[in-house]
Amino acid sequence: MACRRLAILALAGLLTAGAHAQTPVPSPVPQTHTPTPSSAPLWPAPRPLGAATAAPDPDCIALPAPSLDWSAAQRRLARCNRDLRLALRATESQRADIVTAGQRPNPTLGVGIGSVNPVLGPGPGGVLDKQIDYVARLDQPIERGNKRGLRVESAEQAWRAARWNAADTLRQQQLALAQAWIDLWGAQQRLALQQEVLGLYRRTLDGARRREKAGDVATADVARIELDVQRAEAERVVGEGELARARNVIASLLAMEPSAPMLQAAEPWPAADVSGAARLAPGEAERPDLLAARAQQAAADAQSRLATSLRTRDVSIGVQVERYAPPAGSGWLLGAFVSVPLFVSHRFEGEIARAEADRDTALESRVRIEQQARADQQRLLDAQAAAGARRRAIERDALPLAERVAANADLAYRKGAGTVLELLDALRQLRALQREDLDARLDHDRADAAARAEMLTAAAAADPVFGESLQLRPTTP
Repeated sequence: MACRRLAILALAGLLTAGAHAQTPVPSPVPQTHTPTPSSAPLWPAPRPLGAATAAPDPDCIALPAPSLDWSAAQRRLARCNRDLRLALRATESQRADIVTAGQRPNPTLGVGIGSVNPVLGPGPGGVLDKQIDYVARLDQPIERGNKRGLRVESAEQAWRAARWNAADTLRQQQLALAQAWIDLWGAQQRLALQQEVLGLYRRTLDGARRREKAGDVATADVARIELDVQRAEAERVVGEGELARARNVIASLLAMEPSAPMLQAAEPWPAADVSGAARLAPGEAERPDLLAARAQQAAADAQSRLATSLRTRDVSIGVQVERYAPPAGSGWLLGAFVSVPLFVSHRFEGEIARAEADRDTALESRVRIEQQARADQQRLLDAQAAAGARRRAIERDALPLAERVAANADLAYRKGAGTVLELLDALRQLRALQREDLDARLDHDRADAAARAEMLTAAAAADPVFGESLQLRPTTP
């Protein structure tokens, strides 16, 4: 009995020493600079590890009113957009990888019996009196070279990259929503304009028919007006098709397809002019995709150091308790073992080379995104300024002049001082400039959305649209 107690105590002491020996020194993990959020996030909170599958968000099951304002559409996008929800679930997978990376190797227990005589059998008596040899062995691998710390560092950086990728998904989906919202608002305004033009043509046609009956207008002139009415009818049908397509795009982004036939944009895109003082200097951009690339580079660097640490030999320690049955045996015996790998066939050259190549690839990817972000800044600001100048010129000069010309032509025709060709020409010019004015406003809104989405900095968290993507930042895993 004393020998067995001694064996158990020795076994427990050796395992405890092994567990303390393999605890790595935590390595510093570079922290990504992120802005302080200005408001509570709108997206779903991550589930605790090991929690049951979350129930569907009730805010996504209930469909909002078909007439949406921009803030309501933005809130629903942040909670219900399917691409964003998938990206957030990917961050949970990466967070679970951090737990896996921090786990120590499990010990291995082996138990066996031997020296059993197949003729005489195990013999009489209790378990410890039988003519059987018992062997129990416990082995504990011990990692060296800070492998566990490097795994954790790499997994944490990969989680940060996944979180920033989710933020970039939010940014991209917000930009897609902005473009779709502009298209929907434009389709609504274009259809209303076509209805107004159609009504004007119909009133002109009614007046021409009355004058035809009185003999003041030729039948050919009335036919020209009827042709323009039919052309306006065809354009109205095309406008209804554009409106239906824009509604379907919005419904898909907001996960509310059943409401697609009734969707209406209650307000235009909230465009905001960017002044010259707001232009960004090279290197200041903090778009989520750039921050994700930086985190991916940090993860690849940790993986490279982890591959190099494979050349630091891990050891395994083991203890063994043996019982040799008397009279031939001597009772209970203890044993201890240490095993180390022999680098005879290779020294992990392939793993190290692959990790270094991945590290260089991550560096090149980060540099490419940084250069692209810098190149986009001036281009997007110039496009925004040009679109704004075109819009102001049409609204200030061309459109008021066309309205005055059309009003004068209509008045002159009604009083018999103008021809139908002059009236139709004035109405066509007015319709063309009205459409051009609408297109200029929509182009300016698109340029504004693209500039604000692509030129994010730490200070851009106050942006009422794209600042939300900077609030979806990595915190402690």
